[in-house]
Amino acid sequence: MRDNTQEQLHRLRSLRIAAGLTIDELAVRSGVSPRTIGGIERHRIRRPHQGTLRALGAALGLDGVDADQLRSAGGQVAGVTGLPGVTTHFTGRRDDLAWLAARLEHRHAVQLIGLPGAGKTALAVQAATDLAWRFPDGVRFLGPVADATAATIARRLLPPADASSHGPDPVAIGAYRDLLRRRRILVVLDDVRDDHQVGPLLPPDALGVTLITGRHPLTGLAVTDRWLVPPLPAADARAALDTMVDGTAPAPAVTALAAGCGGLPLALRVTANRLLTRPQWSAQWLVDRLARPERVLDALVAGDLSVRDAFERTYAGLPARARRAVRLLTRPAGPVPAEAGFLDLAERGWVTAGRGHRYEPHPLVRAFARVATGT
Repeated sequence: MRDNTQEQLHRLRSLRIAAGLTIDELAVRSGVSPRTIGGIERHRIRRPHQGTLRALGAALGLDGVDADQLRSAGGQVAGVTGLPGVTTHFTGRRDDLAWLAARLEHRHAVQLIGLPGAGKTALAVQAATDLAWRFPDGVRFLGPVADATAATIARRLLPPADASSHGPDPVAIGAYRDLLRRRRILVVLDDVRDDHQVGPLLPPDALGVTLITGRHPLTGLAVTDRWLVPPLPAADARAALDTMVDGTAPAPAVTALAAGCGGLPLALRVTANRLLTRPQWSAQWLVDRLARPERVLDALVAGDLSVRDAFERTYAGLPARARRAVRLLTRPAGPVPAEAGFLDLAERGWVTAGRGHRYEPHPLVRAFARVATGT
């Protein structure tokens, strides 16, 4: 039997981020030291104690008495496996959830894309939780997929008892495709980079369904099977932030802070973290920081949660023409003219199309453009 410990521990950071927790916050909830959590996430601790895994699983809200779904799921297919707990401050998203409910009924694969920190993983987890009853053979979650190959993904999702999972890459991929053809399961693949990772895993006659989140659109899927996850509308952003800070900030400050975050869920989580962990700082001080384009990204950092880092990771994978388009956003505020690369950014939610073939960038995208160009 193969050792699944490392491939399951690879999920820890994704589970933690999906729950909106920094390493320090997870440490407080679980009683596990920040150093240990960081060591597990960086693969420096390769065989953590079972009690450590149970404590982390319980703190993350994973189901099961043992709460150690960070380890191998064994031979199980039925049941919810490895799915993070739903975000307690999940707000709105009725249109997004309705689209997913409709598409997951009839399609074999769909993708969620959007701005870095737009809440793609949280939305996928919420939808998978809500719709689990439709999938009698279970729900599986794997992520972040990162640079994993199609064969590696197939092996992680196949039951360890399946001899095909130990065979050559084509055998493992073929066995996984057969699993999707035979079982009505929902597989959530988080943070997929490109078509090569998932294309070979998606038979057109699959009974199972694959829900993919990623930073870039997959060309192997029809445009109608792709959903752009937008920032939260102003009212939902205010409600989400107020829930995150448990009503401890004045309503006018919550409104201003939500606006400064541009409705981006990651930015809202970071802002709430700063308000709750630094009570000596006034909400107005943070409002002022978010209102300054040259300082806003510096303010949106809490522990290892960073809006700037999230943008930089995605920016590095953009096509060259799209990176050039980002650098053009250092022009004065207002819509920018259509140029090569802006269509790529629009597909990813970095800009929205307006009248006269012009594009309006998200305010945090414009702030990031200053960083990308060094201005």
